[in-house]
Amino acid sequence: MGLLGWFLYMFFGIVFFLIVLGLNHKYKLTKLEKMIISIFLLLVISGMMKRFIFSYTEQIFFIFVFMFFIDLIYHSYFLERDFFDKSEQNVYYYSVLVIIGFILNQEFINRVDQVFLSGKDFRIIIWFLLFIFFYFFFKNRNILQNTVSKTDHLISREMVLVQYVKLKDRYYDDLHCDEKEISNLLLAIMILENQRRGRVLRKFDYFTFRLNGGKKKLGIMQVESKQFITDQESIEIVYKKLDKLFHKDGKTKKKIKVEEVIEKYSKEDASKIQDIFDIIRKF
Repeated sequence: MGLLGWFLYMFFGIVFFLIVLGLNHKYKLTKLEKMIISIFLLLVISGMMKRFIFSYTEQIFFIFVFMFFIDLIYHSYFLERDFFDKSEQNVYYYSVLVIIGFILNQEFINRVDQVFLSGKDFRIIIWFLLFIFFYFFFKNRNILQNTVSKTDHLISREMVLVQYVKLKDRYYDDLHCDEKEISNLLLAIMILENQRRGRVLRKFDYFTFRLNGGKKKLGIMQVESKQFITDQESIEIVYKKLDKLFHKDGKTKKKIKVEEVIEKYSKEDASKIQDIFDIIRKF
């Protein structure tokens, strides 16, 4: 296979991962949908290599192995989440994907002259099933009508508690811990926003902000700003907003329910923030 073959497998592993990540970000895919899309991409690349007599398909399932390592890095450094969290089943997903890729590689791709449809029954069945899958995939999401229902991934209790300990330790001096309700609410919002936009992605946001200077969500709390703000400054901005909501109309903090403050802070994310807040409060 040679060094070029390994380089190609790594390159396509990155490409496949980015494609699946982009589709997942837009359409919130299930594990099964991610798997079928990955297999589809593998067959397309294998077909192109066979068509152009590019002899690097013998171990092409290694693309899925590289996807595993890329996702591990993405979870650890971009999302700052535990890749091996049992509730997310990442290891199980990639184990099944690699096994299916290996079987397809050995029993299908390596046994035929062309992967693309040419009349043989096995290939017709595979492509037929893939077309059926994509038909229902697009139909269920009303993509033809350009209306997409967006929902966030479920946030596991374990992930919340891991992020709670990590972020509280990192930003302890900025969280106003003497005010427990506000402190816990700040952390709940922080965990949600940090899950959506990890530290590395925020650094990229800072870079693009310095280039164009347009209004952008910045900092760990994802505060919309026309000026450059740090993570700590974004926490302080949100703290002041929450403190104002708690004190609205001259009422004391105890008289205003946290649920009301969360609803006023963000109607769109109220239920997610509330779920995270409840986990923190019980911890």
